Amino acid sequence: MAIAQRGGRGLAVTATIAGFGLLATACSSNHAISDDVTPPALTVSPTAPVSGYDGLSRAPLSSYGTSEQDSDLLFETRKALIIRCMKGRGNEAYSGQNIIRVAVKGSKEALRPAGAWGYIGRGTAEHKGFHTAIAAPDRVGGGSGYSQKDFQACSVETNKLLPTLAETDGWKLTQALFNQSFQQTAADKRVVSARNRWATCMAAAGHPARDPEELAAGPWDTAQPTADEIAAATAAESCTAYSHLAAVYFAVLTGYQRQLISANSVALNVYQKQVDENVGKAALLLVESSGSAR
Repeated sequence: MAIAQRGGRGLAVTATIAGFGLLATACSSNHAISDDVTPPALTVSPTAPVSGYDGLSRAPLSSYGTSEQDSDLLFETRKALIIRCMKGRGNEAYSGQNIIRVAVKGSKEALRPAGAWGYIGRGTAEHKGFHTAIAAPDRVGGGSGYSQKDFQACSVETNKLLPTLAETDGWKLTQALFNQSFQQTAADKRVVSARNRWATCMAAAGHPARDPEELAAGPWDTAQPTADEIAAATAAESCTAYSHLAAVYFAVLTGYQRQLISANSVALNVYQKQVDENVGKAALLLVESSGSAR
């Protein structure tokens, strides 16, 4: 899970070839949690974000990494470089047909609505239930019409011109710190209390669950959401508001992340400088590639 707010940096849809992902994920980590962590104070009455996506994109650690605009630029640059390379190798009809990206359309309410913070977004709950996964697009064109060998060579060449920062030390650090902040937040007494209020509310509504993630996990394996799923999702949305789970969760998460940033500011700033330099290089390469394509 990386992220002045620059448009939710670490939560941008990853621009990949025939793939996608969201960096910030509330998953387990082997990164050790410090024993001397101080529970952050909540100086004001917290308010819930409009969605899980919004809450995560505004988290302090989300300032480190690429913004959505940066990711757009990086994707377009890589695609343009590969197209230029392929045509240079004699694949004149190649237009980047196998370079596929997931475009998120409409409201982002349905992005990451179900997490440890609760299910946020009544519109999504009432119409999609927990069926909110974004399907990867089908590959277009397959391997026909161009040389796969040339494509692999051009991909390698492009990676040399514009290296990805994924799996670098800075990228790994942001993921580790995000995961650490998730663990710290989940264990915080204020979040535990809010989660218990949520569970009590859900039991009273006839949809018992220990936490929102357990409920969202299913089983909801039907092609379309059932009436029971819609009822459970809307109850979860109501119980999230009643328990103030999302409001407390993201306020506490913000506090822990600020501590982690303070303790790792030097390394994080070095990583962000690398990101900014990489994005700047991409902008120049895109202009160069566009000019040479004329």
